[in-house]
Amino acid sequence: MKYVRVQSQSIKMQLAAFITPLTLLLAFTTTTYARTAKRSDVYICNAAVGVKSFFDMMHSGPNKLMLFGAACTHVTDPIAKASKHWHLTQLSYADTHPMFTKDAFPNFFRVVPSENAFNAPRLALLKEFNWTRVGTLYQNEPRYSLPHNHMVADLDSMELEVVETQSFVNDVSESLKKLREKDVRIILGNFNEHFARKVFCEAYKLDMYGRSYQWLIMATYSTEWWNTTIDMDCSVEELIQAVEGTMMVDLLPLSTSGDITIAGITADEYLSEYDSLRGNEYSRFHGYTYDGIWAAALAIQYVAQKREDFLTHFDYRGKEWENVFLEALRNTSFEGVTGPVRFYNNERKANILINQFQLGQVEKIGEFHSQQNHLDLTLGKPVKWVGKTPPKDRTLIYIEHSQVNLTIYIISASASVVGMIIACVFLAFNIKYRNQRYIKMSSPHLNNLIIVGCLLTYMSVIFLGLDTTLSSVAAFPYICTARAWILMAGFSLAFGAMFSKTWRVHSIFTDLKLNKKVIKDYQLFMVVGILLFIDIAIITTWQIADPFYRDTKQLEPRHHEHMDDVLVIPENEYCQSEHMTIFVSIIYAYKGLLLVFGAFLAWETRHVSIPALNDSKHIGFSVYNVFITCIAGAAISLVLSDRKDLVFVLLSFFIIFCTTATLCLVFVPKVRLVVRKFCSFCPCIYA
Repeated sequence: MKYVRVQSQSIKMQLAAFITPLTLLLAFTTTTYARTAKRSDVYICNAAVGVKSFFDMMHSGPNKLMLFGAACTHVTDPIAKASKHWHLTQLSYADTHPMFTKDAFPNFFRVVPSENAFNAPRLALLKEFNWTRVGTLYQNEPRYSLPHNHMVADLDSMELEVVETQSFVNDVSESLKKLREKDVRIILGNFNEHFARKVFCEAYKLDMYGRSYQWLIMATYSTEWWNTTIDMDCSVEELIQAVEGTMMVDLLPLSTSGDITIAGITADEYLSEYDSLRGNEYSRFHGYTYDGIWAAALAIQYVAQKREDFLTHFDYRGKEWENVFLEALRNTSFEGVTGPVRFYNNERKANILINQFQLGQVEKIGEFHSQQNHLDLTLGKPVKWVGKTPPKDRTLIYIEHSQVNLTIYIISASASVVGMIIACVFLAFNIKYRNQRYIKMSSPHLNNLIIVGCLLTYMSVIFLGLDTTLSSVAAFPYICTARAWILMAGFSLAFGAMFSKTWRVHSIFTDLKLNKKVIKDYQLFMVVGILLFIDIAIITTWQIADPFYRDTKQLEPRHHEHMDDVLVIPENEYCQSEHMTIFVSIIYAYKGLLLVFGAFLAWETRHVSIPALNDSKHIGFSVYNVFITCIAGAAISLVLSDRKDLVFVLLSFFIIFCTTATLCLVFVPKVRLVVRKFCSFCPCIYA
């Protein structure tokens, strides 16, 4: 509404009689409230003294049109409750307690914003920096819990994730630990100055500050509030380090728009005049007090224009006068020294100051214009981050799919291919010279089975290193099946053939009638066939009843080498089935017994030398070789199952070494003899 002068001289004189007590109250209030920073026993914050003064004033003339004040909640509360019964409106210039709502105190207005007003700017900061995951910490008192509850409701309406909400009475340590356990990085805090020091001291101890954390607190604190260590376990330097980067919302003392106010001066001009008159006393609410007087004066003028007889007919029993004054304040709107003044549900939507703690000092970084719901971060110093960028609102989880190192896989696969080529050379050699006496006596058909088994075991190395990065998730169960089939078949063919040969030697050696005992090759083939049939029966039953599927396991997380806010979680993939333990146990038991029995037979025949079975010693050595490497490989695969690269390297080495050693032990002597026969002139053969 526009300011209109009161024309009637008589009305001016009568208004003066009513406004004089108001002005005196203002002078008393502003000066005494300023002293509360130095004295804790000031009468203005004494509820008993305040209520007595109120009743004394109400029972002395002249009638009071409106109440202005008070500054302290202990005084404001009882007076606001009592004033309702006199049908008086009350306007406070300094009480920010959120309990004074329109529903609870319909006659109570305030020109200073309440603590609830500090929620919107912090929500705007969350939106500005794209923080969607937060935690809250508040002091368990109504002044801080009420705005906190409103803030949580606003966060929910904005669909922001409130990970953890913690309150405290005295001990802040446990609350902070719970926030840290939930990986809360963006923390909204509501607490007084005393507990602010305690909170940041504990934050320092728990390392909840710096580049990974952002605090946004309601900070209507005194100047250099951190610069004391009374009842503290931290030094001032540690507090400064912990508070660095914290964003703080506070009352904006005066408007910075430069607009002309209703008084015809700018806020800067008002400040100059205020500083010249105030002496040594200072109140942070001086601008709101000034605007409050204007609001009261304009409301009275509104009533005077609407009801010119109100000065002669006004009394405390008239409900109509209460309604007129309420209407007057609700329609009051003007440009004050603290910004636009207008009441919404009896509350002032004032501009809010946004500060940041930078290099040991509180610096202004912007303002929040409540009426426009607009955040302006151009009205101060630039925002500074402890790191190069704003903190992340959570630890970013990066699932690192563990795979066999490609270089290692290529080397192992190449070695397997070379081994397969060598096996093929030996196979060709064995087939070509199968009728040579030395080759024929060693059962070339069984030797072929050994070579085929070795080819399959070489091939298993290639499948052991295959995963979804080199194939696909859909193909992985088939890779698992191929691993089982190929490795088991290769083992049964190669070791089964060597086992049957060793068994024949042992049978002949233990027969007293050595010359009469003949074990034909087909009998040895039957032994290998039985072993292979058992494998087929086990693996077929397994795959039909309990097929393989791809399973993953997340390992111990680690921090990224270059990014603090990134947590790397290695993830291994495994071949799995519901009853895998049962089937693996059956296979290990069956193969283990076979290995032990084969090793026993080889040991029993270690001194046997039968000319008709010319490779018996080499076969025995091969059995030892397979026994040792298989036991070692099985143990490694169980103990080091999560060390994917290491397991693959060791298993590949054992498979390739064992298979190559077997081929060389069985066939190199034969090759040497054949070459010696056809190249007797070559001296290197005899070396």
